[in-house]
Amino acid sequence: MTAVVFILVFVGIVVVHEFGHYLFARMFGVQVLEFAIGFGPAIYKKKGRETTFRVNIFPLGGYVRLAGENPYDEGNWEDGKGFYDKPAWQRFFISFAGPLFSILAGYAIFLVIVNVWGVNFSGVSQVLPNSPAEKAGLKKGDIIMKMNGKYVFDPSVISKIIKEGKKVNLVVLRSGQKVNLRITPYLMPRQLDLFLSSATGFVNGDFVSIENSQNPTPDFLKSLLKSRVEIDFENSRVEGVLDSYFYTPERYALGFVFSGLSPKFRRDRAPFKKGDIIVSIDSQKISGWLDFIRISRYVSMDPDQIYIEMVGKKVDWWSYGSSEYLNLKVLRSEKIINLKLKKEDIKEVLFDSSLFEVETPPYKPKSFYERFDIAVSRCNWILVITWNTLFKGFFKSVSSGQVTGPVGLAWAVGSAAKMGLDSVLVLVAVITINLGVFNLLPLPALDGGRIVFALVEMITGKKLNPRVEAMVHTIGFLILLGFLVYITFMDVGRFFR
Repeated sequence: MTAVVFILVFVGIVVVHEFGHYLFARMFGVQVLEFAIGFGPAIYKKKGRETTFRVNIFPLGGYVRLAGENPYDEGNWEDGKGFYDKPAWQRFFISFAGPLFSILAGYAIFLVIVNVWGVNFSGVSQVLPNSPAEKAGLKKGDIIMKMNGKYVFDPSVISKIIKEGKKVNLVVLRSGQKVNLRITPYLMPRQLDLFLSSATGFVNGDFVSIENSQNPTPDFLKSLLKSRVEIDFENSRVEGVLDSYFYTPERYALGFVFSGLSPKFRRDRAPFKKGDIIVSIDSQKISGWLDFIRISRYVSMDPDQIYIEMVGKKVDWWSYGSSEYLNLKVLRSEKIINLKLKKEDIKEVLFDSSLFEVETPPYKPKSFYERFDIAVSRCNWILVITWNTLFKGFFKSVSSGQVTGPVGLAWAVGSAAKMGLDSVLVLVAVITINLGVFNLLPLPALDGGRIVFALVEMITGKKLNPRVEAMVHTIGFLILLGFLVYITFMDVGRFFR
């Protein structure tokens, strides 16, 4: 099923892109010899007046073949209808049309998504006591729509603005009403999470020191990795092998936790039923996303492993790992059901995000103007992120895994398919916008490369040799093919990890 969905998504995205080239080529009188879905031998053909429409055996991709696009081709087409017979400005628009249609398709899809399902904003799962957020009136369940007058769709963007330490203006949605809040961030103490194995002891009181260091630095903690350490608290001590740590330096914050998954099941998964809510696992209660994360850690650890979370000197949470069997309390139809299940079975459930509802439901705007405004703003944000990722560091993006290939896309489509049609459409919109921006890269064999050649001719007024351009695009195609192979190996590696 995943393969079918992936093929349909991939083909649809490519067809829209190629249709842009096809439409503008026809508009400017360039003969389109073929419009193909897929590559390889044809399994279906239909001859039009000028164009042969075909479906090929390998459905991953597609193309339009324009008369005279390859100057080495010998074909039968009318004089003046070849690609290079046209002026540079027309060739510019024919090349630009594919990326343009891809990007516009993303905007159109998001407009449908916002109208039918709504849009996901960042929500508030928990407000910390005595924090600026609590004092300003931010509440659990609030949905953050705007920050400093602009729509914000991603927690990382919100966090980045807050870390500047300046007063922020929020527009939050609360019980269907929009509420304006002004909050000044405070400087939050450093956060330190420690994970130890072969551990003994327990936590009681505030943090005192680790290996006699009261203010451990990242370099100091790195030097202790895989060695046995002593951690002192006011009234207790923990010993164990330091397997990993997570260090966050002092930073400005408002004092709330973003929303994520809720413990409520969105579909059946034996022994759970749709609508079931996990209340607790052993002594660990679940009331929000932060608890969900902690319970996932708890069931992932062995009984002799311990995880400790600290903010400054204060211990926020700590726990040893779970045993082989776990006791669950589940709320079903307003009744508590007690279950005893294997740890491995619970882990399998907790790490399948498609099983659970989200804490913050999508927001469905009431007016068409607001729906249009939000859809366009959402796409603008994706466009900027994609542009910055690719144009400001294409090779860095490839090496860091921010660029993915067919294998990665197939995995993403499969995951989205489990979440529902709206998730698939969101992914399709993101992919088609990325495809449009990627093809604008000024690299040979891409539309951006052809655009550059057309621009050079428009500026200089000198017609370039089509055979030289074709040779450059051929070399670029081979290089891009090598990148595709490299990215595919990275995708496979990430899949197995």
